[in-house]
Amino acid sequence: MLEIVLDILLASWEVLEEASVYVLFGLFVAGLLRVFVSPGSVARHLGQGRFTSVLKAAFLGIPIPLCSCGVLPAAASLKRQGANNGATTAFLISTPESGIDSIALTYALLDPVMTVARPVAAFATATVAGVAENLFGQEGD
Repeated sequence: MLEIVLDILLASWEVLEEASVYVLFGLFVAGLLRVFVSPGSVARHLGQGRFTSVLKAAFLGIPIPLCSCGVLPAAASLKRQGANNGATTAFLISTPESGIDSIALTYALLDPVMTVARPVAAFATATVAGVAENLFGQEGD
């Protein structure tokens, strides 16, 4: 029984170790967003409006090369700077779905149609989720 617990702990540590690089990169991007993007600008573009803020956040997230681990600190930074829930949700979805690196890899491995379809699908799903969050989500969250 102790051996199973130790195996689980070791496997968990390995996963954390592998994800740490991506989380650190996400923290770096969050720091860059904090330094180069003013909170007033984020609040003005991503904090107001149910639809335009979501469209902007979904579009902003597409080219950023962050994985699902690294996008969390960047999205938290946007939220702290004044982005609304829908915009944060859209950014969280569109960013790991497609980045410049994954778009280039899609072009290399598949074809131009899939290269275009991937960011379009990321934008569409992020927009639907962000608008749904702004329309149906609770305001206090």
